[in-house]
Amino acid sequence: MTQTLTVTCLSCGFCTAKNHCETCGADLAAALLRRDGISEAAVNIPDRTLRITHSLDGDDLEDLLDGMGVLLG
Repeated sequence: MTQTLTVTCLSCGFCTAKNHCETCGADLAAALLRRDGISEAAVNIPDRTLRITHSLDGDDLEDLLDGMGVLLG
């Protein structure tokens, strides 16, 4: 399943709160691709979107993202 999700909050180790850059998005996409069930991931920080192709159910995807510091809106 491919979904485009709205990201409301992203936690990363590079930027201060609410001041994210392309590196944050690339690092998140790379981290997602290392997870089971994720086959594609792309983060667009300016648009606040995450486009993801996965085989997870909704709750498992939400738990995975929450555990990675990504909140959806």
